[in-house]
Amino acid sequence: MELSLPAGFPTQVFVEEAPRASLLPTGSWTLVGDDAVRPAWRGAGLPEPPGTLWVPVSEASKRLSTLEPWLETWAGIPLTRHSTVVAVGGGVLTDMAGLAAALYMRGIAWQAWPTTLLAQVDAGLGGKTACDLAAGKNLAGAFHPPVSFVACRSFLATLPPRQLESGAWELFKMAVLEGDVPWAERLLLPGVPEASSLLRALHAKAGIVHRDLREAGERRLLNLGHTLGHALEAASGYALLHGEAVGLGTLAAMLLAEAQGLEPFPRDFKARTAERLRHLLPAIPPWEACLPLLRVDKKSGPEGERSGPTAIHCILPRPRTTADVRALPPEVWRDVHARMGALLNDPEMTT
Repeated sequence: MELSLPAGFPTQVFVEEAPRASLLPTGSWTLVGDDAVRPAWRGAGLPEPPGTLWVPVSEASKRLSTLEPWLETWAGIPLTRHSTVVAVGGGVLTDMAGLAAALYMRGIAWQAWPTTLLAQVDAGLGGKTACDLAAGKNLAGAFHPPVSFVACRSFLATLPPRQLESGAWELFKMAVLEGDVPWAERLLLPGVPEASSLLRALHAKAGIVHRDLREAGERRLLNLGHTLGHALEAASGYALLHGEAVGLGTLAAMLLAEAQGLEPFPRDFKARTAERLRHLLPAIPPWEACLPLLRVDKKSGPEGERSGPTAIHCILPRPRTTADVRALPPEVWRDVHARMGALLNDPEMTT
């Protein structure tokens, strides 16, 4: 089904049980996809146009150097300014393919066909495309929205449980962002989240993106869980999956919001969240490894506020209402990092 979105929104959004070839481009197009998804794509009887690239994908490959062979292939087809690139894969592949489409001929159309739950919630919709630099995640990128976004739930059947749970934390983030504790609690249950949760999350995200395409204001809210989360992910050497790091970062953001004097989330809700994240405790890097990454976070910079030139836009969630945004120094996360570790050790502790 196609989501009903605000007039002028740059992307058509479809949530399907199975892929439909009729949603693919009708003119000149090519495909770049995660090699792990190729059997599912072919098994669905979907086409592979000239120049199709099935590539191995990992966080380590999310570098600008990976894109150059793709661009050379597209030039050799050749793709024109009227061609379309179809990206088939998880969040890493989607981010890279969108950036490559932004670079080719200064920007050509692309479609996002995310195949993981994480990507269906977090990548593609909104047009943030990026590669990593040695200094941190997603520091080289562009805003380049896809012309269409097609989330097919049948692809989720190919995912291992850990990947499904990783994606569920991005949905959890959206529930916490809205302060909807009952929704968030349902997402703490094991198993594949209901399609209604994905539809709700995409609708909410599209509304925010439409009002703030280039993240000058309200769109910063979507970074809930990502401030400390990105630092944890990178400092762990990517032993933590992105969604796992976002789950930890969202819990940490709840604790930071309390420390900043905002209304706390219910104690039992935080305990259940910590219990679901407890198995990640051995992978959490020490604070000293996180701080340098927070200081170069792309949400940091001179703000002219009380926190000075190294402020970061910190998203502070609140129950029953939308999260708050405050510019705070990276060091405010130090005590939160320690409190998060203590809570994971003992989810029943008083926070």
